[in-house]
Amino acid sequence: MGTRDWDLRHYRLLAALAAEGSIGAAARATGMAQPNASRLLEQMERSAGFPLARRAPRGTALTDRGRVVAGLAAEIVEAAESLTRAVAALEGARGSLHLCASLTVAEHLMPGWLAAAQQRLAGVTTTLDVGNSDEVFDRVRAGSADLGFVEGPTLRTGFRYLEVGRDELVVIVSPDHPWAHSPEVEPQAVASAGLVVREPGSGTRQTADLALAEFGTGPRFEVGSNAALAASVAAGLGPGVVSRLAVQAALRGGRLVEVPAPGLKLARVLRAVWHSGTPLGAAARDFLEIVTAVR
Repeated sequence: MGTRDWDLRHYRLLAALAAEGSIGAAARATGMAQPNASRLLEQMERSAGFPLARRAPRGTALTDRGRVVAGLAAEIVEAAESLTRAVAALEGARGSLHLCASLTVAEHLMPGWLAAAQQRLAGVTTTLDVGNSDEVFDRVRAGSADLGFVEGPTLRTGFRYLEVGRDELVVIVSPDHPWAHSPEVEPQAVASAGLVVREPGSGTRQTADLALAEFGTGPRFEVGSNAALAASVAAGLGPGVVSRLAVQAALRGGRLVEVPAPGLKLARVLRAVWHSGTPLGAAARDFLEIVTAVR
């Protein structure tokens, strides 16, 4: 037998010996009887051609060479466990799906997506959390959401992305605002106005700030939802910048007025996001297929 013939039993025993400090504890950690673990270690030393450990009354200590081999063995064990988790996720049960979406997506797109998924995901319990884009990233990273949906321009490392739609922000005012009858408004005027905006961390706020950054800044009135933003603008607090999806009914009904601002880049991409180190389960993959089919 040569080192090429070592399998996970050998690697697990070496990694456990490095962690536990005795052959008895390593045997228990790997589910072996101690005599079997001792024989396996001796077999490994013969095939390696040098001692991997020194036996002593107080325990078994790895040699310098043994520590090097044990470190590599631990990496192999971790890789094997990652493979097992990945296969389980790919084959996994379709019993539950935990989604997290930013506010605009959750309010205006997610209901249609969930309705379209109702038949295909029969038997799957679906949970939806709502937060701003920063909160969606945090929940996906923490593993509390299988799949997230964000609307901001910021792309973080450690995630995979899929475009699921497009959106556009609009400048809105109340019907009696001086801009309400203007053919268009200059970017500098929008930037310096007392704008009603979403809170920091919101994808809507990130897109608006990026578009306005080169034109200066003025006072800002922060609110925590699209509905609060629209209501504040309608009440005369000031102009606002918000998703067209969030105010299309109010625009049609005349409660708000859109003011063209051709000098501002207010288009944005809506994306699905998931952790790059965790393969999507079957239910999440099916949900993404539904989303991309109905957009």
